[in-house]
Amino acid sequence: MAWRILVFYIGSLSVIIAVVPWTSEALKSPFAAVLQAAAIPGAATAITLIAVVALLSALNANLYGASRMIYSLAQRQEAPRWLGRTSARKVPVTAVLASVAFGFVAAVLELLYPNRVLPMLLNIVGATCLLVWTISLLAQLILRARADRAGTPLPFRMGGYPWLTVLALAILALIFVLLIATPDTRAQFISMATLTAAIAVISEIARRVRRAR
Repeated sequence: MAWRILVFYIGSLSVIIAVVPWTSEALKSPFAAVLQAAAIPGAATAITLIAVVALLSALNANLYGASRMIYSLAQRQEAPRWLGRTSARKVPVTAVLASVAFGFVAAVLELLYPNRVLPMLLNIVGATCLLVWTISLLAQLILRARADRAGTPLPFRMGGYPWLTVLALAILALIFVLLIATPDTRAQFISMATLTAAIAVISEIARRVRRAR
């Protein structure tokens, strides 16, 4: 995983930064801009087509993940029961259709309100990923300590515990501070905090309703 990140993410970004000025308008399609700078005939068009195929593949993977998450929530009674229905082949068709419908609605809203809906969704997702990583790190701190106290054998023990986890949490805390302090990203943090609070409140209300039943 570390080598994959170094080569495909940091490596590709390093090449782009070294070839294309960071103020260039061509960075709207960074890989195509690099190939245009290399003067390879037809390469820019080819990489654009490859990017489209990669995006469609990512869309397919995210639809799969979103539908299975919705199905899992329905099975735990944390989402409407009808979202947990499956076909004869055990496929959560209703959850898949709900995920596709959300995508179509988002696309239509983006067409009606250009440069409003998509940036908002991207901001919420980006900040929410940071929150998920933070929760994962806190859970790792708590569960690892609990397992060590109980003497539970762990098949995979992370090296550098707990200092690497604490370091990662400190880096994430710094990122959150920068999000709040920067006017351009403050809305991103507020959107994430609002969405998280809304989900927490709704989940607590649903939990109490289930307990009352």
